[in-house]
Amino acid sequence: MEYFGETVKLTKVLNDARLRVKKFGSDHSKRIGQRLSEFESASTLDDISRLPPARLHPLHGNYDNHFAVDVGPNWRMIIEGYDRFDELTTKPADAVTIVIVKIEDYH
Repeated sequence: MEYFGETVKLTKVLNDARLRVKKFGSDHSKRIGQRLSEFESASTLDDISRLPPARLHPLHGNYDNHFAVDVGPNWRMIIEGYDRFDELTTKPADAVTIVIVKIEDYH
């Protein structure tokens, strides 16, 4: 499955381990790298575990139509799923491309 950052800057940070450590710290950087590896090896978002450590789950409210995966205690990677026609989807089985919107502590 392909993944992209919502901005060019976020994409650069995600693809460079040094920049990830600088922006998120070593613990979060390691876990972000693990999630990115899981995304690369998955064919759809449905292949990502709904159990810890990834714990894929849908979001509601301000982040309606988004998903999140755990990065650390209280830290989440907020993502959008897109189907093979590049349309936003809320069905994990249809999501073959994801856009990483942000990584934050939203609690």
